[in-house]
Amino acid sequence: MQTSSTSGIKLQLSKCPDDGGSSLSTRDVRKSLNKYSLLLAPGILGGLLASVIYPPLDQGPLVTFGLCVLFLPILLQLRSIVRKRLSEDVARLRTAYFYSSVALTMFALLLLLNGWLDRSSPSLMRTAVVQKTATSGKGGTHYVLTVSSWRPDRRTEDFRVSSHEFSRAVVGKRVTVELHKGFFSLPWSGNVSPE
Repeated sequence: MQTSSTSGIKLQLSKCPDDGGSSLSTRDVRKSLNKYSLLLAPGILGGLLASVIYPPLDQGPLVTFGLCVLFLPILLQLRSIVRKRLSEDVARLRTAYFYSSVALTMFALLLLLNGWLDRSSPSLMRTAVVQKTATSGKGGTHYVLTVSSWRPDRRTEDFRVSSHEFSRAVVGKRVTVELHKGFFSLPWSGNVSPE
């Protein structure tokens, strides 16, 4: 402690511990990034809603795209944590979360508008049930009918159906699948009706 001879004011100088300051800033950075990760929620929920209301016929590539966009900022954040550069990369990570959320939301809107704006008359495909699968999980039981594909490059097609349609369908028997072209030329399926 030092005392000034002219003013009588006591001045104490101390060094701040590095651990307390850096852990607080890291905690603040993580809280900030957690808030930015919430921006992904509308796109995720919109994509799930679109896949339930207007299920795309070719879900594989669309789901892969959506997952890549979703996990990109998360993987970048994990990389920054491993490299111990989270504080330095926070601005880039916020940008990554923002643009990923915009891309996911636009993607969900595309799928929703593809079905909602589709005014083309549906075509009906008659095919046979190859397999029935019921899987139970946290969200309840999911029912899937696997049918013979009418497309030349595919052997089978999978469709999620209600429990009523699942119980009516018989392996080897015919079902009618309602197909829609989609406003943006992304085909989607409607009702799957056992005959």
